[in-house]
Amino acid sequence: MAIGAFLINQSDDYDVWWHVVIGKNILSDLSIPTVDQFARASLGRPYHDSHWLFQIMLAVSDRFGGMVGVEAFMVAIWTATLAFCRKAASQWSSPLTSDVLLFLAAMASVERFIPRPEIISFLMISLFYLLLQKGKYKTWPEMTIFAALQAIWANSHGLFVFGPVMAGCYLLVAVVRFVKNKEEKEIFSLSRLMLVLLAGTLATPFGLNGWRYALLLFTEATSSSSVILKSVGELRPTFCSAAMSTTAFWFYVVLLVVAIIAIIPAALRKSVPLERLLIVCVMGAASLTGRRNVVLFALVAAPLISELLPDFFSLKGKCARITTVATTIVILAWSWYPLSGRFYLANSIPSQFGWGASPLFFPLGLPTFLERINFKGQVFNSNALGGFYLYHRYPNQIPLTDGRWEVYENGKLESIWEAPHNKLKWRQLIEAYDIRGLLIGHASPEAKALLPFLPTDSGWRLVYLDYAASFWLRTDVAPLPPAISLSAGTSLALQPLGVENGLMMNHFFELTGSKELQLRNLQQTLAFARDSESIPERIGTIEIESGKMAEAEYTFKELNQRYPKNIIALKNLAFLAYQRGDTKNAELLLRHVLSINPNDKESRKNLLLVGHRSIK
Repeated sequence: MAIGAFLINQSDDYDVWWHVVIGKNILSDLSIPTVDQFARASLGRPYHDSHWLFQIMLAVSDRFGGMVGVEAFMVAIWTATLAFCRKAASQWSSPLTSDVLLFLAAMASVERFIPRPEIISFLMISLFYLLLQKGKYKTWPEMTIFAALQAIWANSHGLFVFGPVMAGCYLLVAVVRFVKNKEEKEIFSLSRLMLVLLAGTLATPFGLNGWRYALLLFTEATSSSSVILKSVGELRPTFCSAAMSTTAFWFYVVLLVVAIIAIIPAALRKSVPLERLLIVCVMGAASLTGRRNVVLFALVAAPLISELLPDFFSLKGKCARITTVATTIVILAWSWYPLSGRFYLANSIPSQFGWGASPLFFPLGLPTFLERINFKGQVFNSNALGGFYLYHRYPNQIPLTDGRWEVYENGKLESIWEAPHNKLKWRQLIEAYDIRGLLIGHASPEAKALLPFLPTDSGWRLVYLDYAASFWLRTDVAPLPPAISLSAGTSLALQPLGVENGLMMNHFFELTGSKELQLRNLQQTLAFARDSESIPERIGTIEIESGKMAEAEYTFKELNQRYPKNIIALKNLAFLAYQRGDTKNAELLLRHVLSINPNDKESRKNLLLVGHRSIK
């Protein structure tokens, strides 16, 4: 139940949309696309679709349930993955120990509870580990099952190479034993298995080219990668500051530490299962290459820890009941974290508990609006929203770009991303692709470059706005729908329904310079987050910037009463006191700041300034 609270989340994954579209295209044409037809900037380019089987699965799920069906498919795959992981762990320990280890593995994997092709790899890794552990590879029927699984894997995701790698770990240990002790009982069956799996990897429309694409997945975010790829959150290093601020990272660290603690004494006793240790080491090394690969380690570490560590929960009688009840309560209490929405806020994930697509990340009302105004022509879109636009407008219209990094000509994606930051390049881009509309996500990189100047650019009109994105039309496109005003006297059309969508709208108002609307939006958002410090901080700052000094002083005094050690409140109160000539109070407030943080250089400098004015 606790894991389910995390699994069932409104999708904020921007790749899922184009996966569904391509899956539908394959079912319609009964062929796998080899030339791109899904994004304007990559139109006609060679396209290697290694995910085609997974895309068909998604398309079928979408046909029966829309995006809810797609989410249900993801939940089903992850449920099976975790079930296989628990089964492998339960072979060595009590049900409670297995559940605790499974919980740790699931929480380390929580960032990847999304409907992407990698979930097939996670499923196969968990299943392969279980089958290899149980020795289910010696008969021809068992090998046939392995062959079928490997073929499905090879046609669904590029990490299919881990199938032969996992079997190779067993084969390597068997070869060493054969050389040392002449033990032949495993080496021949494992050799046959290896050949079967290698053959399964070639059972694709691409043959050996499938292996080349798999290599690309491992080299997407190296030191020589493009700036764009390095900026993608999931491709960042496992131990970067952004990753270390997430909940999943710390569960991963716990698993890593516990695995080391379990392996070292077992190795000294020479009781380590070398073949499974090799698998965990390989997956551990892979997990260090990027945030998204943490799951690879988590799914195999949990059963190995179960095998090596003493069963701390194998108690009897009253102690067993108390331990079981206490552990169950703690794990179930953890489910409050996503259900309350705090998990998503703390990890900066634009989602919440529920089914379907997240209205915090996708402009769900835009497709109907575009149909109503009969929009035709090419859009410039935030890359993250390209798949969403494709899903709703294909085949009549396609986005400029989407999330398929490898399909674009070298330098093309970079030049498109750089254009909004350069007025000349931006005009050239508009002319080259005859851009008629702009689809901009509030929290996207494109928004930071475009939204500050679009409201004052007579060539563009804001015609659609929701909690996720804005849509702008070229003013020489007729007929034009009514403009959405961002002037100070305008009423707030979108009332925040919670903290999440209030903060998303704050991105838009801040970037467009709509301070009055931003202020009203944040004031209404505060009603949903009375214990927040950051929202009153921003409200007070905007009030100062807008010249509303009395209102700002009230805001910061109220914040200071609730949080006496809030340095931003103290520094701004000192500034306001200094502005009205109350240097004594300003000095007291700055000294209070320095008593909390003696290293605050700005406050120390301001204290000298205040003292100098007092002397005068």
